[in-house]
Amino acid sequence: MLNQRQGDLSLLGVLMLAVTSTPVLGFPDSAQFTNGDCFACHTSTQTGRMELMNFTGLVDPVERQGVPDQGELKYFTVQAGQAVGMTIHALNGHSKYAFQILGFDDPEVTRGGTLVYSDDPLWLAYRGSFKTYFCRADGGSNGYDWGTNDPTEVTYNIQVDAATPPGYYLMRSALAGQSGDWYQEELFYLEVTAGNPPVTLTVDATCPGGGPIVISWSNATPNSTVALLYARNTGNFPIPQGNPCAGTPLGLGTNQLQVAWQGGSGANGSRTLNANTGSGVCGGYFQLLDIASCRTSNVVRAQ
Repeated sequence: MLNQRQGDLSLLGVLMLAVTSTPVLGFPDSAQFTNGDCFACHTSTQTGRMELMNFTGLVDPVERQGVPDQGELKYFTVQAGQAVGMTIHALNGHSKYAFQILGFDDPEVTRGGTLVYSDDPLWLAYRGSFKTYFCRADGGSNGYDWGTNDPTEVTYNIQVDAATPPGYYLMRSALAGQSGDWYQEELFYLEVTAGNPPVTLTVDATCPGGGPIVISWSNATPNSTVALLYARNTGNFPIPQGNPCAGTPLGLGTNQLQVAWQGGSGANGSRTLNANTGSGVCGGYFQLLDIASCRTSNVVRAQ
């Protein structure tokens, strides 16, 4: 596809041959509470039923305006654009119990940015008109049975949008009994730290007839390996198992998807490549894959 010039670009071959499909998860579309109030269904609060595990530490940050001071709470640290695992441990479930993660729609969270909660088939997502929360209860609403082989410790990975500003975000976890029964809630902070700047790709091609092409990028991992990918269409194809960064979703489709070039990212994560191309590259799409971090760049059309 790309003719080698000055040792910069060479065709390495097809990246993927097999196309895999991602299952679509179906979740309930309404929450089983009134106006976001869990105590509309749970009539009593009982302590000593659950605790948060694997937290970063304890912190008492300055609350945002309009949010009551919660004092010192456990917190979990995550970089914007990354995910953090939050673990809940059930100490005493009695009869039936379910794990819950709440607070995604609370003003404290939405005021500062958008948190992206990961769809996990083990966690049911209840998206009501007032609140969104995730519940793990044996794949349904029946709950786990205390004293059996059912889990007493579970982890939920909170994926944070790359655009979320740094700061502390107040959220909630809970262990809940059956409707009309007990409930315990624990507040916690999600500390979002500044993420890496996005990997940026530019393509200056000679189209439609073909000729010189200049490809540049910035903000990749310095002194590492990157792969320049090319396809005839856009999409959200996940890199299959057996390849570097398996599972990473691309912004490219599968039509003629291939590695156009692979090599060093540059001393500071920036580099410019010069080459000649034929007319066949025009109209196609490029994307850079940072193999060290598995981050991807923006998708650029050759035109």
